[in-house]
Amino acid sequence: MGVTMLPAEDRVAVAWRNGGGVTREIAVYPGGVDDFRWRLSIADVGSDGPFSAFPGYRRVITVLTGAGMRLTVDGAVHDIGPLEPFEFDGGARTACTLPGGPITDLNLIVRAGDRGSVRIIDVTDQLTVTGPAAIVVVRGSVSVDGHPAVMPDAALVNRATVTALQPLGAASVALIDLP
Repeated sequence: MGVTMLPAEDRVAVAWRNGGGVTREIAVYPGGVDDFRWRLSIADVGSDGPFSAFPGYRRVITVLTGAGMRLTVDGAVHDIGPLEPFEFDGGARTACTLPGGPITDLNLIVRAGDRGSVRIIDVTDQLTVTGPAAIVVVRGSVSVDGHPAVMPDAALVNRATVTALQPLGAASVALIDLP
């Protein structure tokens, strides 16, 4: 039990198959398998192109840096602004365009039927987080259980663990509810 700090500097960049960007995995459960229950990552999207399909999963994508993206999901067009979580079917035919140029986004992929959500929270006072959850710093810096974290560091809060999040100046986090 407890809190696991996941510094951004420890993440390995993996190129996409279509060459349109790179992904840095924050955490996956269970680890080391293709049939995961959930996966959390940050991607650098450098060009327009299709998304990989994840049939049997839901996706929540949140633009962290850049002007935003336009997603076409099974023919429906959605304009996604910065720090606006957007949920869609992971198996849907999905393509992205970048009207304002390259972006960085946070991706939560969770097995269909399991809970999992992303909320963006401005941290102005101490915040209590109960696991299972993940925290990703999306602006400024915070202290997680006494450990400093800056954008885009992350932390995993294990089931039945309660931790304190304290702002270190102006800060916002993505609070991810995990199954």
